[in-house]
Amino acid sequence: MLEKIIDIITAILPFFGGRKKRQQMMQDVKEFSELVKEQYGFLMKQLEKVLKDYFDLSDRVKEMHSEIFSLKGKLSEAVTLQCVNKECIQRNNGSESASSSTSLIPA
Repeated sequence: MLEKIIDIITAILPFFGGRKKRQQMMQDVKEFSELVKEQYGFLMKQLEKVLKDYFDLSDRVKEMHSEIFSLKGKLSEAVTLQCVNKECIQRNNGSESASSSTSLIPA
């Protein structure tokens, strides 16, 4: 409790000092507030850059996902269009490459 009273007294005493001391304190407060404003502005610019980069990256990821799903659909179509006969040359040649490609893609 005594510490709180001392803190209050030390906070109030400078205001009872001379005009010169008050002006110096006002100048210090003004400089400090300018510094805080500049730091806040800098941090806001950095945050805007981070958000812009994040949303750009998010858009790229969405494009890549849609391209992957499109390619997966095309691959599925190509696999179904392969020859059904076991003796078909295209089936034997195409199934080796298609089976290795399809085994990498989860169903």
